[in-house]
Amino acid sequence: MASANGYSDRLYQVVTSHSLAEFCLCAALKRTFDLLAAIAGLVVLSPLFLIIALAIKLDSNGPVLFRQLRHGRNEQTISVFKFRSMSVMENGDEFRQVKKNDPRVTRVGRVLRRTNLDELPQLLNVLVGEMSIVGPRPQAIAHNRMYSEVIPRFCRRHSVKPGITGWAQANGYRGETDTIDKMVRRVEYDLHYIDHWSLWLDLKIVLMTLLSEKAYLNVY
Repeated sequence: MASANGYSDRLYQVVTSHSLAEFCLCAALKRTFDLLAAIAGLVVLSPLFLIIALAIKLDSNGPVLFRQLRHGRNEQTISVFKFRSMSVMENGDEFRQVKKNDPRVTRVGRVLRRTNLDELPQLLNVLVGEMSIVGPRPQAIAHNRMYSEVIPRFCRRHSVKPGITGWAQANGYRGETDTIDKMVRRVEYDLHYIDHWSLWLDLKIVLMTLLSEKAYLNVY
């Protein structure tokens, strides 16, 4: 968990560019959007959840859902829900990124990952306030430790809640980060989102995630 001073520093970075009243209004608007979208998504997509759950059980042994530890806002540790797309459930320091033609990914898992459907259970994380619909994607804790040491301002990503989708992902910066340069570009997009947030930007990112070909690049 981040220290109290760390929290104050991050909050100060956000508030100094807006009045306190404007900051509170933006926070309320974003939380309202998140709640409405999460509730609507869970209700409307419930039949799809059941179909995916059945497909996973028929395809391979193991649970339908699994949880991975990630850092949320202010580096608090949260458990992120996902539909299981692999034959293993790596977590914490044992986490290894998925590569092209990775044998750990199941047949159903490949479809889920390429269509982003494996992320849908994170609507539950949004509902309880741990995540947002839109925000920087949460990285594995082991990767956070590594990148925070080599990428300046990397930890600023944790000044807001992580998202199911983000500005980086909507622009094609997703998937394996096998070079530092790839992660640097992703962080640049994340920080641009944080500094230029608006409700309209969130709506734009959601639409891009659903409709843009870039949002489906580099997924294995």
